[in-house]
Amino acid sequence: MKEFEYFLFENFDADEESQNPNNPRNFLGKETDAIISLIAQKPANTCTYSHCCAESNTCLVKKLISGGILRLDGTILNFDCPVFLRDDAVVLYKAIAEKAVPLVNMLESKIAEIRACCSQIHNDFSIEQNLYHILCGMVFDGYFFDYLNAKGVLITSRLHPSGLDYLNIIYEKCSELQALSNGLLCSYNRLKNDKCSLQSFGDANGERFDFYRFFRLAERKDIPSKFKNAKAVLYENYGGLDKDALLSDVVSLIQTGRCVPSARKLLEQFGYMQNGTICVPIYTPEHQRYITEIEDIVERSIGDAMSRTLIDLSSSIDITSVKHKVNQLEIANELYHIVFGLVNEELVSREIVAAPQQKPGEGRYFKCIELQETSCKDEISSV
Repeated sequence: MKEFEYFLFENFDADEESQNPNNPRNFLGKETDAIISLIAQKPANTCTYSHCCAESNTCLVKKLISGGILRLDGTILNFDCPVFLRDDAVVLYKAIAEKAVPLVNMLESKIAEIRACCSQIHNDFSIEQNLYHILCGMVFDGYFFDYLNAKGVLITSRLHPSGLDYLNIIYEKCSELQALSNGLLCSYNRLKNDKCSLQSFGDANGERFDFYRFFRLAERKDIPSKFKNAKAVLYENYGGLDKDALLSDVVSLIQTGRCVPSARKLLEQFGYMQNGTICVPIYTPEHQRYITEIEDIVERSIGDAMSRTLIDLSSSIDITSVKHKVNQLEIANELYHIVFGLVNEELVSREIVAAPQQKPGEGRYFKCIELQETSCKDEISSV
């Protein structure tokens, strides 16, 4: 039996829906591996519903259909979301890697303009560090998504019968796909509301020690030892997983210099403060004009080229998802993650942006805090 990693591009409040049985986080996992394996081992359009149910949990098969993971075409079961198997790895890497370098070459011609814009953000961090968060994270994993979505190149939303809005992405667990699924700089973790976001951006090659991961693990009552102290502080002072109260204290600290001691303690534990001082970049609504200008430069320099790349790849590349006739725009969403992940790696390699250090067991990432007047884009994260 194959094993899989499940990722979710969620457009719902992960905290509010943590106990919802229709939340894919509550039914994707080890039990679904057998069903996905059964279909993966057969050519597209050959696995019958009756055979799958005879070999598996019928109720779970129905759950996977209603959850947008599987699609019933008459009596045949196919994948209904992007699924990447070991056999896809070579094709994926070859097709996408050769696209990334030309895109960076085009973007590099605008780097002086981008740096000049970024230099207007005064938060005591280098241009390279700020560009890591702004260019690699906020633009490529945020605003540029919206641009591509508006152009009809990909989609970032899918409303399911449950009323939940999300996209599923599934990767077979194997070394061949590891570098594309977990190894690239294309993953946001955000604990956020409409005023503040405690976030980190990097690869997914490990279990980050950050607030978002802590809250998701706490919801499952699966707390590793390294999070135990944080749980004790949170439950003792906030009465549980009170995200809004914690973020309100963070906003107070940034705006007034004052907040309750428990918030300071948690920020210290998770590496957002050091010796009583916030030690990560802070981005405020006043910085938004410069971030928007950088996004505009990116759109003008590589917008059309990226669009053509994704349209070509999602329609013609010889991979499992295309064979199963998964929605081309959903395939393009995940292929875009791989493309911009490789672009980000090239930006790091050329020292255009700062390079996050590898943290044993956690992967590579940098943290920051973002204040905003409206809610920011949801993140893609592992189930």
